[in-house]
Amino acid sequence: MSTPDQATVAHADRNFDLIAFDLDGTVFGTPTNQVISPRVCSAFQAAHDAGVAIAVASGRPAWMLGQQIPAAPWMDWAITCNGTRVSGYRRSDLDFAHGFSRELAEEVLRCLDELGGSASIHTNRASLMERRHLTHMASDFKKQSAEVGEQLPDNPIDKLLSSFGGIAVDSAVEAFRARPDEQLDKVDCKVPTPEAADELVARLEALGGVGIARLNAINFELTSAAASKGDATTELCRRLGIDPARAVAFGDSGNDLSMTGRELTFVAMGNASPEVKAVADDITDSVFDDGVATWIEAHL
Repeated sequence: MSTPDQATVAHADRNFDLIAFDLDGTVFGTPTNQVISPRVCSAFQAAHDAGVAIAVASGRPAWMLGQQIPAAPWMDWAITCNGTRVSGYRRSDLDFAHGFSRELAEEVLRCLDELGGSASIHTNRASLMERRHLTHMASDFKKQSAEVGEQLPDNPIDKLLSSFGGIAVDSAVEAFRARPDEQLDKVDCKVPTPEAADELVARLEALGGVGIARLNAINFELTSAAASKGDATTELCRRLGIDPARAVAFGDSGNDLSMTGRELTFVAMGNASPEVKAVADDITDSVFDDGVATWIEAHL
């Protein structure tokens, strides 16, 4: 098996030196079924054995990656909270982070609160999930699970909290203010209407320094403007001495768009949204057909 340092060396007998992959919709079929298929695991293991560095690139914080990923022998790096934090599983000397300043974090949460939004916020230590946001999440996840035949309990909020390691709170603003020593890494949020969403975008753009990933008409993921999956993947390549042109990333949704239009190769899943497919360098099979594995097997 290759050592971590071998991942920094470009080899003529392989096409890529780093593979980055999203979770939900890319290797997880649904957000609450946090299991990577055996075929995808085998593809990652084969790539890792060939000296390729493997990095998860998720909107989730580190404690929401599930049990399988941290224990996987082929995992090298975790790009979390949409690129806000990058940490190594086998080394920590290259770790880095780009979170919100406290002042900007409170302004962002205040804007969201004034527009009637709900949120789950992720600090460098915890996930604080508003109860009203958990209700929205439960409804969305039940719909997604029903589409693929997965059954969730009638009241899945407890399952969401246990699956994601979150802490239920009444107000994200107040919960964050009560943690003065913590840094805000990411905000997952929903506003009531598309009009409120447009107003939120306008306010955040006026504030400056906010990275906005609009997932649909009323759902957002917010980070510092200095953080994105694409920027983090590119910076990790630089720190490892890897040419970004020898990196490939897999994704399916709006928070993966920052990995497009770069030197790296971006592959959209077959189940990806149309806007993601439109700007991808290539398209593979869906998550339910082990699309990551089929592409790696054909192109590594």
